[in-house]
Amino acid sequence: MLRRYILFLKKYPVVNAVIAVVYSMVCIKTIQTTSMFDMFMVRTLLCGAMAFFLYQISGDKTLASSYNSTWYCIKVGLGFWILALPIGIIGLLNSASLPLADNIPVQTITVFLAFLFVGLFEEMAFRAVINDALIYQFRDNKYLFVIIAVVSSLVFGVCHVVGADFSNIEAYGPAIGKVVQTGLVGLSLLFLYWKTRNIWACGVIHGVFDFILSISNCFFVKTDQTMNYVQTGAAGRSQMIVYGVITLIELFIFWMIYRKIGKEIDYDKIRKEW
Repeated sequence: MLRRYILFLKKYPVVNAVIAVVYSMVCIKTIQTTSMFDMFMVRTLLCGAMAFFLYQISGDKTLASSYNSTWYCIKVGLGFWILALPIGIIGLLNSASLPLADNIPVQTITVFLAFLFVGLFEEMAFRAVINDALIYQFRDNKYLFVIIAVVSSLVFGVCHVVGADFSNIEAYGPAIGKVVQTGLVGLSLLFLYWKTRNIWACGVIHGVFDFILSISNCFFVKTDQTMNYVQTGAAGRSQMIVYGVITLIELFIFWMIYRKIGKEIDYDKIRKEW
């Protein structure tokens, strides 16, 4: 039975990708994380699960291969870390009323590892698994890379607003803003993945980006790690403004990344070798 299941996933890699994404979201939405250590454990296990799904699609190629070094990837994606710094500082100042962590050095290490594995998991799931599955399923489609860019970015963005309360029509504005803002980050990292095939480096860039955004977790105790990306009323309008401003900055970062590596991507090589 297991052998037939594995052969089925190899034959239909897009089904594999759908199962991987659904499995991830079910785990994230149903497993309650009350601490950063809980988040670290859940995301670490999900990284292992994504490695399994990815192996069913492309074997060890993506897990073991890369065209460029991690340092090269970091230099290209450094703009996201610069963007995250002022946002993280604002979040730190806004958390000043919360109780301080008992052991800040240990808490900092835990938070760093938690977000590092958040980034790695999301890159494996929303970049590598979706990208590789679509390549293996539709390798000869002339619109292949447009399809990958749209699907990967849209799924990544939508997954950030799954579970939000849309009973109030005002929720749709912040939700769309969050999908666009997050999807643009995913699109930038997708181009970096196409150029380098270094999913580990993309994970590091993503993870450190999230860590800087959430630096307040290193110093203060938050009993609920759920991110409320969709609000209504005055809070929702504020979210829309923030998402709009961040999106404009991310557009500039995307343009800088594309300008540096976009014309160097060998799409024919990706079609033939991946």
